[in-house]
Amino acid sequence: MPREVIHDSKERKGPPEVYVTLRDLIGLQHDAHGFSFLPRHTIQSMLSGRHRSRLRGRGLDFDEVRKYVAGDDIRNIDWRVTARVGETHSKVFTEERERPVLLIVDQSSSMFFGSRVCLKSVIAAQAAALGAWRTLEVGDRVGGIVFDDNSLDYVTPKRDRKSVQRILHLIAVRNQALEPKNSHKGSNQLLEALKQAHQLVTHDYLLVLLSDFRGFDDRVMKILIQLTRHNDIIAARVTDPMEQKLPGANLVLTDGVYRTALDHRKKTQARINTKLSDTRQYLEARMKRFGIPLLEFNTEEPASLQLRRMVGGAARIRKMS
Repeated sequence: MPREVIHDSKERKGPPEVYVTLRDLIGLQHDAHGFSFLPRHTIQSMLSGRHRSRLRGRGLDFDEVRKYVAGDDIRNIDWRVTARVGETHSKVFTEERERPVLLIVDQSSSMFFGSRVCLKSVIAAQAAALGAWRTLEVGDRVGGIVFDDNSLDYVTPKRDRKSVQRILHLIAVRNQALEPKNSHKGSNQLLEALKQAHQLVTHDYLLVLLSDFRGFDDRVMKILIQLTRHNDIIAARVTDPMEQKLPGANLVLTDGVYRTALDHRKKTQARINTKLSDTRQYLEARMKRFGIPLLEFNTEEPASLQLRRMVGGAARIRKMS
């Protein structure tokens, strides 16, 4: 089914809490400082607490062997050379510079929802923009896969501003194509996006998956496991408080065309809340088992504030306009 294409992604289609523009996402460059998705050298992630996992960091390349200097890490002493020449020598390493990042951004119809400040689709777009600008700032290549209910676009990882703007343009275009009446029952686009990533990436990539994981199933998990063999993955789930637990009050649901009243009886709401909890716990358990950190974004505040709480750095509050 062909979708509407908005050619000028700088034009605002609706309120900033509902739709993003290219200008919005470019403006987030000023907030993309002071945080990192990766550790520098160690095997442990900088993500604290329950997010901790085996992220590889940038890695180290062997450079040379030289005489031991006071203050050198004793773990880097080359004992073979030391024994051969009779004088202590240390191995010297340089930081590996190449760590391409691939942002996989969900702009499907299930993301067009929010009961608080922003829609999930807006939060995912903001987080992707922050990640893209930060990756460029530290000198790594950044690429992207942006998908909706029907198709996806791929941007080859590059180390230039033009590539970042291309990613952000595609995010804005798909974001502005979202409508309350849009619905699609077909292929699992989350699965298709990950299949595409599996075909494209080689090794030592960092993949950042921004989605509500509505299409998460065993097939998706299988590809994620395959990708983790030679790459790192950060799963960033975007949720709304109403997807965590339904409020007790009467609710009227609409897709923009049809309306229905949700049965407010306690048994019905308890059954729905149990289903929501089971789905959430299943995803969390699977990610934990395979060492994939799971970041949690919500629709209650801008992504920049949430991201800095999770990965460090002082927040700067920017008013959406």
